[in-house]
Amino acid sequence: MKKKLFLVILALAILTSLTAGTLAVYTKTLTDTEKIEAKRFAFSADGKIANDKTSINLAPTESMEYDFSIANVDSEGGPVAEVPLTFKVTIDYKQAAGQMPGLKATLYYKDEEVGEYSDGQITYTANSSAGVLFDEDYKVVVNWADDGGSNEGQTNAGKSKVSVATGLNLTVVATQTV
Repeated sequence: MKKKLFLVILALAILTSLTAGTLAVYTKTLTDTEKIEAKRFAFSADGKIANDKTSINLAPTESMEYDFSIANVDSEGGPVAEVPLTFKVTIDYKQAAGQMPGLKATLYYKDEEVGEYSDGQITYTANSSAGVLFDEDYKVVVNWADDGGSNEGQTNAGKSKVSVATGLNLTVVATQTV
């Protein structure tokens, strides 16, 4: 009986070890932590009246320039935007054109007339690529052309010394291109 008991215990031990060996599971855990950061959005625009004038001062048939630039950096030499941008330029001179008959503005990029024109307003769109410097110069030529009529409106504007503090408004809006 001892022998039988020994054989039963031995058989149970072998069975237990076989069962335990076949139910073994390999386990491995890896952990990795990464930084999350926003891509750089950078944009600047700057402008001035040509020849360092402080206002656009015109008589009929005269012109003056307003120069401006758009860039996908916050400051000169600064880091470039890491996202593509769409720049929407709006030039509004409706109020001045209403008081100065024959007043017209024209937008130029590299000496080529650009933009869409409607009743005292010019709109233009430019695009930049991500990570590539975009720093472009533009100019607006404001011309007080002969109104082709009796010139009474222009004469009256000159007599009353029309002055429109917000005569030329430049707005540039930059948005990420999706």
